[in-house]
Amino acid sequence: MIKHWVAFRFKDEVPDDVVAAVVAETETFPSIYPAMRNFTSGRNISTRDTKFTHAFTIEFDNQDDLLAYLHSDTHEKFVIERWRPIIDSQAIVSYEY
Repeated sequence: MIKHWVAFRFKDEVPDDVVAAVVAETETFPSIYPAMRNFTSGRNISTRDTKFTHAFTIEFDNQDDLLAYLHSDTHEKFVIERWRPIIDSQAIVSYEY
């Protein structure tokens, strides 16, 4: 199994309704990408590290399924058009377990 983990912070000037819309859009991904397993997302509630405000995790059966998602036209379009313009910082980790 592969765990794909993304932590991120929106730019300060991004309105709350846009934040909510983009978070909601990421939550539709499992219906678009059937290889996704156990998608979870949420707002960071840590009192120790507040660099990132949100995170999501996804599991994939194997590396090929993860790469198919990452390189899909739909994912690439979302990243370029919706994600990059409003995200201030992010950390992305994928690991096998």
